[in-house]
Amino acid sequence: MQIPDTKIVLPLPTLPSGKPLLQNLQPGQILQGTVLSENLNGSIQLKIGVIRLLAQTALSVRIGQPLTLQVEKAGSLPELRVLTLPSLAELKTAALKNVLPRQQPLPLLFKALTQIISDSGGKSLPQSVREAVENLLTRVLSLNDPTFKAQLTKALQISGTQTEAHLIQQNLAGNDFKLNLLRLIGIIKPLISPQAKPTGVTSPLPPQPPVPMPLPASSPEMSSTTRLLLDLFKHLDGAIARIQTNQLSSLPTEDPTRQVWQFELPIRQGNGFDPLHIRIDRDGPRREGDAKVGWSLTLHMNLRPLGPMRVRLHLLGDAVSTVIRCERKKTTDLVRQHLYKLRTGLESAGLEVKKLESFQGTANNEYELPNEYSLLNVKA
Repeated sequence: MQIPDTKIVLPLPTLPSGKPLLQNLQPGQILQGTVLSENLNGSIQLKIGVIRLLAQTALSVRIGQPLTLQVEKAGSLPELRVLTLPSLAELKTAALKNVLPRQQPLPLLFKALTQIISDSGGKSLPQSVREAVENLLTRVLSLNDPTFKAQLTKALQISGTQTEAHLIQQNLAGNDFKLNLLRLIGIIKPLISPQAKPTGVTSPLPPQPPVPMPLPASSPEMSSTTRLLLDLFKHLDGAIARIQTNQLSSLPTEDPTRQVWQFELPIRQGNGFDPLHIRIDRDGPRREGDAKVGWSLTLHMNLRPLGPMRVRLHLLGDAVSTVIRCERKKTTDLVRQHLYKLRTGLESAGLEVKKLESFQGTANNEYELPNEYSLLNVKA
């Protein structure tokens, strides 16, 4: 990607060692350089190969910064244009800008899926769609499963956040949530866009499903079945975008001492489905020379009959602090009555309990992004 109006002019004068290089420059030639000095009065020291040059530029640079340069003009006063690739943070921010407007809460998807297999809805849908929906719902981890605790770790691994990693390793998990959503999209898409080819997963990295161009809502050509399929497609695409948001938020950061992992796991409880949102933060040492690394765990859940809850746990060394926030007073009172059990469990694990409390308050999921992301450009 070219950065307009970012040029480097050689020489200013050229240092003696740079003359052989300047004599051999050709337009279009690509050079790799390293910045040796900050910009001082419009000039920087630049190293290309083993040759040091004094260059004129308005570019703000830092010492040690690598530059990819392209020769725009040769001759006695060569001009170089800076070529650069977006940073990892810029790539992730651009991707987030694409998926955030599309994402939808998972409960909306499961409400639509449940209506399809109920007696009151989805009777007109093709059998292949109904069977795929039923297959997807039956694979969701149930809170009433006796092996729930044992299955929870595995369920997080197949919640969609690590789908591509499993595909690269050719470890195709039949219960992978994202893969099952993509398979359902692959069945629906030809039905709403006959000219489109199925989007079944046939490659290690499946392409993201494009949203089809729906017919106008008032179009007489659109049947009730097509409207239902389009609505389902919208919910599926929103769920995929939701998973992608978690995946982007969980990518490595440019600061190796800090990292965030986010998961959203659908849980089946009776005939209903609720998401369990998990966020893990790794914080670097608070002070220079401090070997302790801080870990934070935040859980958001809305399980019947407890209602919305948020559990925030922070671990530093062997010291742990836990705060549980509940929206309902009855749930708050119930949690307070059982805090001693949690304290006993933490202490039996060898942890020092610094704080353990519960109170009533808003427990909604803020769905925070890591601090490195800036979706708003404040420069004018």
